[in-house]
Amino acid sequence: MKSIIESFSEHGTFVQPDTLDYILAKENPQDFTSFITKNLKEYPLVLTINHIKNIEQSTKTVAESKPSVNILEKKELQTKMLLSIYGDEPQLKPRGEFELEYDDPDKDDQIDLPAEEPMDTKKPDLVEIKKVKGWKPKAKEYESEIQIIKDVTGNSNCEGTTSDFTKLFVDRYDVLRKILRSQRREIANAIPINRVKKSNVQEIQLIGIIKNVRTTKNGHKLIEIEDDTGVATAIALKNSPEVINMANEVVLDEIIGIKGQLSKNSDLIVIKSVVFPDISIQNEKHKSDVPVCAAFLSDIHIGSKQFMEKEWQSFLRWLNGEVGNSRQKDVAGKIKYLVVPGDVVDGIGIYPDQEEELSITDVYRQYEALAEQFQLIPDHIPIIMQPGNHDAVRPAEPQPTFEKEIQDLFSGNDITFVGNPCYFSLHGVEILSYHGQSLLDFATNIQQLKYNEPVETMKVMLRKHHLAPTYGGYTPLAPEHSDYMVIDKVPDIFVTGHVHLAAIGDYRGVTLINASSWQAQTSYQKMLNFIPDSAKLPLVDLKSGNITMMDFNSKFF
Repeated sequence: MKSIIESFSEHGTFVQPDTLDYILAKENPQDFTSFITKNLKEYPLVLTINHIKNIEQSTKTVAESKPSVNILEKKELQTKMLLSIYGDEPQLKPRGEFELEYDDPDKDDQIDLPAEEPMDTKKPDLVEIKKVKGWKPKAKEYESEIQIIKDVTGNSNCEGTTSDFTKLFVDRYDVLRKILRSQRREIANAIPINRVKKSNVQEIQLIGIIKNVRTTKNGHKLIEIEDDTGVATAIALKNSPEVINMANEVVLDEIIGIKGQLSKNSDLIVIKSVVFPDISIQNEKHKSDVPVCAAFLSDIHIGSKQFMEKEWQSFLRWLNGEVGNSRQKDVAGKIKYLVVPGDVVDGIGIYPDQEEELSITDVYRQYEALAEQFQLIPDHIPIIMQPGNHDAVRPAEPQPTFEKEIQDLFSGNDITFVGNPCYFSLHGVEILSYHGQSLLDFATNIQQLKYNEPVETMKVMLRKHHLAPTYGGYTPLAPEHSDYMVIDKVPDIFVTGHVHLAAIGDYRGVTLINASSWQAQTSYQKMLNFIPDSAKLPLVDLKSGNITMMDFNSKFF
């Protein structure tokens, strides 16, 4: 049974208990599991009996209507690997189109012609990089120092059971309760909820997880808060503007503290203050001992017709010291690292009618095209690359890094493949890198936040010490036994992507970066009246902490 569960969980798919019983009831469950994985067009988050029965019915129909042809079976075996990784149905010819195999006496003498590029593949051109006389980048003088601090890759252990979800929320509660108690003195004396009515104190202090939030007809805010002993209902009164503002920032499933007092009937806690974990004003910042920079290169979207090829080529030429004024070339020479926070390719089937805007309709070839472009990045610059929601990994966060078959395409580069999110350090400077899909959840659920102001949302994430607290929103969450979305360690740099905007900021000493994109406005974005701010590259000097932005839309490049 364990091997069957692992067959699906390694692809981020959970198996419902009744589905598992159905598989185990087969004559040979392991062979039946292989049959299912072979015929899945894509791996769902949760595997149901309906998924299996649909596969059984469809394969039965094909078997009854068409004769078996050995060459097709061989072709299916060759494409099984790609099918299991990318969830995209291989473009096989109908069985009737295959030529019959027969002995050909001249077969070994035939001339092999180079394979033609598919009609639906138009890779970006490879710009010619010229060697610049006297170009000696300073970053080349230093060895790279990359340390992974926290990453789900290789540590995923969830199967989608009720027990997994329990462990996830218990871990979240335990970690954030400790942070609240140790860092927020105003709730250092928090009591269990089941002792609220028995306590004779004037001021009630609680720590719990948000079970429900709603606004009453009279404009008050009701908050249900839960811990391992019970549930309490708290109210933020509309005539207390400061309290209402704090209550309006509360979202489902997050861990907060509440200070208040019991109502006369002892059925409500009247809120005096909502306490978020937050980070210290006196946050200690790490700095590198050597004068090198990190550049942040998000949302490349290779494979899209809207990929900004001209601007991308300007970036590559600048990175190789070929273009730019003396100051810009000096900055290029100090770049030691490229951090790539997800959506490196455009993927397939991500948004409505996306296929009409793809220049490369095979996701595997999209990664091949990216690998070719990365070959033009100077050898002394290591790349830290993580997936996003467009990439060929499981959709549920935290996302483990890319499969080995994809990683092998980049064998010519010095790339550290990490999951999403990931906490790592570069020359001692600690960085939290998160693609940022939950930015939409926050903007939807907190009125004062806007989707086109990602830095403000990132500040809220730091205040809550959590990247994506709400289960069941736009961001799919996997029930890992440890909550990898908790910000349990305050970073020096916090970077996101996803929203295709270029923005920088600061919150209590933490450098905030939203890392732009390399895709022009898509028809879907146009329909939503969203204008991206693309082809910009944020850079951080790891020694001084200074941050700047290079704009490759400039005619200078």
